[in-house]
Amino acid sequence: MPSKTDYSRKTKWKTGPYRGERSIGGNFVYSGENLLDKHLFVHRVAPGGFDWGCDASDEKAGQLAIALLAPFKSVDYAVKNYHLFAENFVRRELTEDSWELKRSDFRNPDYLRAIDGRDYPENTAPGPEDVPDLEDVDFDTITYAEEIALAEKYDDLLWHHGNRRDNLRRLLDIWNGDEDPSSDSVSSSRLYRLSGLSIPSNARSTLVHEFDTMGDLAGWVCFGRHHHRLNGISEATAKKLRAARPGFIQYFGGEEYIPVHEGREMTLSEATGGESAQQTFRSALADGSSEDA
Repeated sequence: MPSKTDYSRKTKWKTGPYRGERSIGGNFVYSGENLLDKHLFVHRVAPGGFDWGCDASDEKAGQLAIALLAPFKSVDYAVKNYHLFAENFVRRELTEDSWELKRSDFRNPDYLRAIDGRDYPENTAPGPEDVPDLEDVDFDTITYAEEIALAEKYDDLLWHHGNRRDNLRRLLDIWNGDEDPSSDSVSSSRLYRLSGLSIPSNARSTLVHEFDTMGDLAGWVCFGRHHHRLNGISEATAKKLRAARPGFIQYFGGEEYIPVHEGREMTLSEATGGESAQQTFRSALADGSSEDA
């Protein structure tokens, strides 16, 4: 599921139904009683405005498609599918000078056919290769299409929970040294949101009890050995911990930002297999060397 965006706060275009009117003064599209915004902040296809019907240009039909889809189907859906909707619905179905489109129309078979089976006109939304490096981005001016492309470009390093643009800012702050995830406290809710960390609730509770910070936990998971020696962590759970390494990398914005576990003398709970209750991180890790996930 895509991360959330700020667009959900822009509710005035969701009042519907949509209504289009063509006159000598221009083409006007309404959402309820309000003029429908061109949604250039989603993706700029035709700054000049909207058009529909068979004589509409690809660009103006595309801009209308974006503005119609975004409020009801999300900006991610609009960026991905506007070109199909523009050709198969805006140009082929909205053929009159005036028309009305209701929310329920987006669930009928005509709508489903309108976005299926065509690759024309071209989808002009940028891809990961078309956007600048994160350090060169102005977050106040980029479109949602550019935001989506940036998230794809840095997918392996990007925290996916919550607001996508805030997560991109967070990633840059980590790189710049303005944010340090290693000092974050370990909590069940934070572990639950960690991508790929599918472990039992009792194992999560064990980690919350044994580790004070995400830096300590991530260092142990990513660079430690013999995770199953910690009481409450079975061999099956230890395997899942190692498999969740990509999620920890996303949380920290890169493997190089995860503190290397130093095997500090921190008493653990009694380990399985009859080992002493005074088992330490150093004994749990054996020689302290790293193990790949």
